[in-house]
Amino acid sequence: MKSKKPDRRRVVTDEPMFLDPALLGTPLASPARRATAYVADLLFILLLVILFIFAVNAARYPALLKTYGEYVVAAPGAAKEAAGRKLGARFYGMLHERNPNLVPAEMKAALESGNDSALAASVSARDLNVVFELDAKESTFDEESGLLRLGSDVVVGFRAFAVGVSVFIAYFTILTWAGRGRTPGKALTRIRVVRLDGRKLNLWDSFGRAGGYAASAATGGVGFLEVFWHPNRQTIHDRIVGTVVTRERRGRRISKQEIQEEGSHVEGV
Repeated sequence: MKSKKPDRRRVVTDEPMFLDPALLGTPLASPARRATAYVADLLFILLLVILFIFAVNAARYPALLKTYGEYVVAAPGAAKEAAGRKLGARFYGMLHERNPNLVPAEMKAALESGNDSALAASVSARDLNVVFELDAKESTFDEESGLLRLGSDVVVGFRAFAVGVSVFIAYFTILTWAGRGRTPGKALTRIRVVRLDGRKLNLWDSFGRAGGYAASAATGGVGFLEVFWHPNRQTIHDRIVGTVVTRERRGRRISKQEIQEEGSHVEGV
């Protein structure tokens, strides 16, 4: 007769504290490997955010992308200058649409009248210096220096922070789940996230661990630093879902025998 399973969520069970015996003795990923994997993943996320921003702007302003292509292929000389004026009109037109009070009055008048030549003359006369500062929420223009600082309000056109967080959560959730505990960064450093109870990581586990990065960061970064002193190198986001990060060799977990052989080799030296 089969034993009756405990009534989960009604009585206390050992489920959250169960440890898979096969996991005992498995080598843990070092802090250096985990940090390297995390930095690599952040670079991948940055690339995804940039591609997302480019795709959104290209979809919203296809004429700007088309004009830029015409400028690139234009022959040097009058054709290049004409394409440059047209590209400038498209670019400053986008800025004016997103922030009507950003550009100077004469440029605003030229944009509204559709006079590309007047716009080009105004830009040349002011000797504008355009700087991209995506960490700034609002764009500004300094009349005296001619410095035009472009923030996320005009370059992105929406809240860059919200986009970054969304991509971050989706990246670590989907790729940790699809990669069976390995994101691209973890694959590069040959480490893997595994559940302590030996079960497969599901999508909810991956989502909880991705969200747990916020908890580790909210402690002033101490949640990440716990990897140095916790017995199983668990950070806060590991303990939230009951995971550890193990080291692998060529896509597989290092066996206990290999660990013992490595130890014997060290002792022999």
